[in-house]
Amino acid sequence: MWYRALLAGACLAGLLTACAVVDPVDNRYDTVGRSLAKARNESIFLNLVRASHDYPLSFSVIGNVNPGITNQSTFGLPNFLIGPHIASYPGGGTVTAPLFSPGRDVIFNNTTASDSTSVTTNFQVSTQETSAFYQGFLRPIDLQTLAYFIRQGYPREMLFWLFTDSFQLTLGDKQYGYHYNPPDDYGCSSYDPRHRCFIDWVHAATLLGLTVEETTDEGEPRDAAAKGAGADKPGGKLGRSNHGTNYARFCLNRVLGQEAQATLPRELVQLQLSSKNLDKPADQLYQDQVVCGGQWTPPTGLQPDILPLQFFGGAINFTIVPRSAYGVFEFLGTLMKIEREHIAPADYAFIPPDRQYAAKAPFLETVHVDPHLINVLHELGGKCFVHTWFEDGDYCVPDEATTTKRIFGLLAQLIAIETAASDLSIVPLFRPEAQ
Repeated sequence: MWYRALLAGACLAGLLTACAVVDPVDNRYDTVGRSLAKARNESIFLNLVRASHDYPLSFSVIGNVNPGITNQSTFGLPNFLIGPHIASYPGGGTVTAPLFSPGRDVIFNNTTASDSTSVTTNFQVSTQETSAFYQGFLRPIDLQTLAYFIRQGYPREMLFWLFTDSFQLTLGDKQYGYHYNPPDDYGCSSYDPRHRCFIDWVHAATLLGLTVEETTDEGEPRDAAAKGAGADKPGGKLGRSNHGTNYARFCLNRVLGQEAQATLPRELVQLQLSSKNLDKPADQLYQDQVVCGGQWTPPTGLQPDILPLQFFGGAINFTIVPRSAYGVFEFLGTLMKIEREHIAPADYAFIPPDRQYAAKAPFLETVHVDPHLINVLHELGGKCFVHTWFEDGDYCVPDEATTTKRIFGLLAQLIAIETAASDLSIVPLFRPEAQ
């Protein structure tokens, strides 16, 4: 009988031990967090690939995730014979027989020990294809938004490439435009006597320390339109806060310019800031009121979509035409398409003989860890930071593509800036389960 007592004690101990099983939170929290980050990056990457194939973009977001796990364990004593079973026969006599069939003293069944686990993950997918979202997503990026990214430490040269659609220069009654739209146009002006290109202005803006400064008007907004909903958003035209109205302008910061110049050979800096690219010496530009910290009058009304920069009382008018967030996706998709299909400049694209570098893929002079603006591998494999597939095969952002990974973070932030909770209207609920 001692083995029956031992078996009963073991089952009771197992029952008590089961009470101590607790589902850990940290592992599931980590798993959900990693999964959401992967889904976000893959969504951004897929839209870039769509843009490179001239497909419409599509944006959706996971509203929330509710993971759950249910574990039910039951333990009990098996059916076993405690004492002998004595059966009586009509003719007299008794016989000892086992109680259970098929002739065993102890029987285990599904009520003795069982365990069942159910894992569920409910998440909501919301579309961003709404009027409110696209009103912000198609609006040109304003100075306040550009200032956000500059202050986060993103390279200004990278931001100028991403956010600038074109440059415009006005000298007296002469006007010149520099629009980067490969392979048709690489931003080189045939009308400009110096034949400057888009890339030259990106370098000049970086090396001169072009940045954004803001001021706050503690009074009421200067324009009645500023009282609307658009002015209350972080990316609004006036950026109205609880303390007044924020105004922003372009200015030259000598310290930022020196920091950028320190990353390049001195000969290259002198060439890019020489009279070949600038109409005035750099030292004279720093003496103008356009220098950061100088006196300036905030504009009245809404900030224009075209961002002006005036030198010497208007003698030189320099204008930056910004892209929208949608335009950034299209621009990067164009670069991916040119690289993937090895598209050469169009025959009619004007590229000056002494500026052949303008036709090359954007290269960040002041970023040395990974100077390539966009780095995507097609059908080559390798270790990927993010991976997706399309009709023509697999796409991979290599793990060493530091600048491209930073751009993914920037794009995620840019989408979030233009998205409000009220924009997420269609909410299908998914309930995948695993048992």
